[in-house]
Amino acid sequence: MHLTDLGWSPFFESLFEEYRTKGYSALRVVRVNRGNFIATDGITDFGCEVTGKFTFHSKSKSDFPTVGDWVAASTMPNEARAMIHAVLPRTSAFTRKVAGQITDEQVVAANVDTIFIVTGLDQNFSPRRIERYLSLAWESRAVPVLLLNKSDLCEDAQEKKSEIESIALGVDIHMLSAKQQSGLDVLKNYLGAGKTVAFIGSSGV
Repeated sequence: MHLTDLGWSPFFESLFEEYRTKGYSALRVVRVNRGNFIATDGITDFGCEVTGKFTFHSKSKSDFPTVGDWVAASTMPNEARAMIHAVLPRTSAFTRKVAGQITDEQVVAANVDTIFIVTGLDQNFSPRRIERYLSLAWESRAVPVLLLNKSDLCEDAQEKKSEIESIALGVDIHMLSAKQQSGLDVLKNYLGAGKTVAFIGSSGV
């Protein structure tokens, strides 16, 4: 697997040039756990930490690596370890307020191309909730796609889709039934090497 399969693009390539001259490697963060990070170059997964210098110069939690970030790191391949020196600028970012803080934000996912907003066409259906999810998606700079699942449980699915179309102008909307495996083929249009997608929605959708 190559970096381009993971989402590496000319945008990140141009930003990374200064770090390449320092002998650093480009890695993509795939997991975060209490200040420890797992990042990959497509071949090896590295357990990572940020350097003391990085921590010293960070002004908020949003500066720290999160899932999806591209980072400049010095790697120790024999130990599958790496030290993160910098986080490359993000093309998109999903944030949330830090508990107990008024202004500080934490980035929970970065560099997502497409965000699938999933809602059930059963009791879960809520246009107001969908509007909130759409707002989050647009603020993040990822492209939202609405998935109306559980069409097999809904007798007025087309009417509900029409209702959502009125509040989601310009957004792709698809009806599907995961249980019956219907309507899923359309998702392939958004998937592929170098594409990063994520899902948001209520539990059980």
